[in-house]
Amino acid sequence: MTSQTSTGQEKTQEAIYEESLELSKNTQTIIPFMDDEIVRLEEESAAFVAGQREITEFTPFRLKQGVYGQRQAGVQMIRVKIPGGIITPEAMDALGELTSKYAPLGKGHITTRENFQFHHIPLDQCPDALRLIGAAGLSTREACGNVVRNVVGAPTAGICASEVFDPTPYLAAFVRFAVRHPLTQNFPRKFKSAFTGCDDHDHVAAAIQDLTYVSQIRVENGVEKRGFKVFVGGGTSIMPRLAKPLYEFLPEEDYLRLALALFTVFNNADMLRKNRMMARLKVLIDRIGLDEFKGLVEAELEKIGPIDPTPWMNVEEMMRETPPALAANGNGHSNGHNGNNGNNDYDTWRATNVEAQKQDGYYAVHVKPDRGNITASQFHSLADIIRKYTSGRARTSQEQNLVLRFIPEHSLPDVFDALTEIDLAEANANSITNVVSCPGTDSCKLGITSSMGLAGALKQEMSNWNGLLQDEGVNDIRIKMSGCPNGCGLHHIANIGFHGGAVKGAEGQQIPAYEMFLGGNYGDHKVTDSRIGTRIPLVKIPAKSVPGVLKDVVTYYKDNRSGGESFNQFLDRVGVEELTEVASKAQQAAADATPGSDLYIDWERSNQYVLERGEGECAV
Repeated sequence: MTSQTSTGQEKTQEAIYEESLELSKNTQTIIPFMDDEIVRLEEESAAFVAGQREITEFTPFRLKQGVYGQRQAGVQMIRVKIPGGIITPEAMDALGELTSKYAPLGKGHITTRENFQFHHIPLDQCPDALRLIGAAGLSTREACGNVVRNVVGAPTAGICASEVFDPTPYLAAFVRFAVRHPLTQNFPRKFKSAFTGCDDHDHVAAAIQDLTYVSQIRVENGVEKRGFKVFVGGGTSIMPRLAKPLYEFLPEEDYLRLALALFTVFNNADMLRKNRMMARLKVLIDRIGLDEFKGLVEAELEKIGPIDPTPWMNVEEMMRETPPALAANGNGHSNGHNGNNGNNDYDTWRATNVEAQKQDGYYAVHVKPDRGNITASQFHSLADIIRKYTSGRARTSQEQNLVLRFIPEHSLPDVFDALTEIDLAEANANSITNVVSCPGTDSCKLGITSSMGLAGALKQEMSNWNGLLQDEGVNDIRIKMSGCPNGCGLHHIANIGFHGGAVKGAEGQQIPAYEMFLGGNYGDHKVTDSRIGTRIPLVKIPAKSVPGVLKDVVTYYKDNRSGGESFNQFLDRVGVEELTEVASKAQQAAADATPGSDLYIDWERSNQYVLERGEGECAV
């Protein structure tokens, strides 16, 4: 589809792209807002409702505007792109207003790609919702569809002591270069990417991205030169693959040239267009091998001249963080918190949710919303907290959390009190209790199980564990789940992961169930230390049995580990056989369950479970 000017003349995609690039040079918004696109969404939506557009034509158009179909008829999900996870207080207020005006459930959801999603919005209300957030510098452009999706950045970019250099300006230029590009509008499938400045910790799940840039510095002739280590071809779903190193050092001046070469090779891969379900970059590399793939990329690079990223790196205002003044003594306290603060809840929160920045005297606070969900009033209160206590910026994370930055030590008690007032001061933001989940059957057409419901059940289960949660090794375990095998909850790279399925019970009735993955990993050290978990073969655990199985698995680890073994080290030593037996016993319970019993009802549901899976739009 082409777009139109105010005079009715059609604009080509090339013209739209050039306009977008020009706007990028003169705005601090990472993705320029273009009202023409919203006007076109209104027109095309009306035409579709009137029967003047085929669904096969309208759906890809709608997806590029960040509007995604749900399993519930007649309503949409709006996905707001948050490049690098950077969020301003003005944006938080806009999201709160969107939640109040347009989201019937009264909440927004942080995704594992650092986006915000809002559900159950009627199609005819979507344009007004997009204009509302556009005025605050937010965009949904190409948040869905076979395009370059949201570009992930580390929530600690610019404040991490081990960071080689902050790649955020490069991330911004990459986003601006890719969005609306004629080459990226109809890829064989979606394209996911990330930037990180840390080579010794993986903050962006780098190994499961199609493309990841990792900051590097080389010294050449006594001069420091910036560049990137480049990884390609990662992904999850039914064919999980870890990304492979393409270049050990790519000079900064070549990183957009490489992006264009990769886009070209991916777009030209006709073999991928035969089956959308097998059309990711990882599949191409699997089929032809990394060496041949690299040869194709370098052949394209020979055709591409210099691409200077600096015109699109102007995000000084977006990145500008004005830290509040430190207390005169460097560690003042307020609100009656002093010494050890006399407040056990505060002490626990301080120990588990607060980390020192590389900037002396300043701290980052990890905020842990319940299952990544934030209400309208919480959005507005968070905006106030960001304005009052931080540098004026926050970041979303792939753990479905928020990170507040540049908080002086003396303000930490006040931040705790402010978060407590809005029910967002839960401790252990980066522990086993921070269960990550996709929406599952709450809204997704592809969902098989209520993964959100299970996440809530696991959290409730762990609240009764008493001594188990006092164990450091247990707390270091990460749990993630998806409502289907596709992996939006990143279950493949969790220490303990689950994906939804179904199993037959008595009289042929269906029971919601989960397959379990053990030993996955990311984030501890280098990208190359990432691992895909081992799936427990031929076992499906009834959904209602999963909390008990989790406790048995964790307890078995705690009771049988050697010394300070981590969970993955323990699995490497003992294998998964004993834990497979634990899961198998739970599966047997399904075979023995009385028809109509609790096992036949999914979490947070009241009706008997029936597998209902529609046709998703991820591959449209």
